[in-house]
Amino acid sequence: MPKASPFAGSQPTSLGDTVLAMMGRLWAGEVMVKTPLLSICIPAYNRPVWLRRGLESIADSWVEGVEVIITDDSDLRGAEEMAKEVLGGGHYYYEHHGRALGMAQNWNRAVSLARGQYVMILHDDDFFVAGGVDRLLALLRESGDRRPVMLFGVRVVDERERVMKRQVFPQDRYLSPQEALMRLFSNSSFVRFPGMVIERQVFAEVGYFNPDWREPCDLEMWMRLFARYGVYCCGAVTVAYRVHSQALTMGSFHENTVQILLRLFGELAKLKVLTVAEIESCQGPFFHQYLWAAGAWRQLRRGCWQGFRQVMGLLELPDLRGLDCPVRWRFLKGLFSVLAQQFKG
Repeated sequence: MPKASPFAGSQPTSLGDTVLAMMGRLWAGEVMVKTPLLSICIPAYNRPVWLRRGLESIADSWVEGVEVIITDDSDLRGAEEMAKEVLGGGHYYYEHHGRALGMAQNWNRAVSLARGQYVMILHDDDFFVAGGVDRLLALLRESGDRRPVMLFGVRVVDERERVMKRQVFPQDRYLSPQEALMRLFSNSSFVRFPGMVIERQVFAEVGYFNPDWREPCDLEMWMRLFARYGVYCCGAVTVAYRVHSQALTMGSFHENTVQILLRLFGELAKLKVLTVAEIESCQGPFFHQYLWAAGAWRQLRRGCWQGFRQVMGLLELPDLRGLDCPVRWRFLKGLFSVLAQQFKG
């Protein structure tokens, strides 16, 4: 279990539960004698078709040194048979929860079962690009234990896997805690979840995902990691991040989430890595991107005018109304404002 930490998030399970699960894996012959280099953790929830796609993307280049952990919160059954079929003789562990743990606790459960030197979370709607597993393993071997927190490039794709955006770093580069936090809190899409690869021992130092932060609990975790370690950004693209209407984040664009995010900026100030002026300079870019590019634009693409107007209305909240709009968002602000007025009522 992780030792106490001022940053500690929620603990995923009891020590006894974890030991029993590990004994079960040993009994089933599923645990490798040698510690794997990478644990790919897949928290599943009612998306079997896309889960199969993710498993197939791993099986396509299955190599020694990888284990797969599937923790399943689904109402549906059948994922275990799917894993057997797709992964075959590969090293994996599967468990189904009779009672769903919830988003953050399902992530935590998967991480707590991992044995690899490095851990990544691949959501059940994301997948590796061709050659992505091999590319990732080669870079992890090169890294050794010198880069505890790494962020890789991703392809952002739609439901049909058409590429919408390539989010890549022009060159490999380490960002200090100050630089990393400035990027994280001025660009709401700086981290695409499956692009994060973290040394497993790090969780013992900073804790797990904290479900008290609800939808932004991943951002809160990245904040803790970056404040302590910074982040090493890698230009290589390893995974595809799927944007779609079933994503849990689609339901997060409301006033409660905005208030949670504002509280998170308050937690950022307590870390004393950034100055008050630096934090204030981040808020305008962060919220304009979060509400327009991640929120209003996605609603427009779906043709959901009611959702679009609802997201646009959030910019009129007293805490957001006075934020500076970055130059690159001003045209979009004007266009979206006109559209919101035109389709009002």
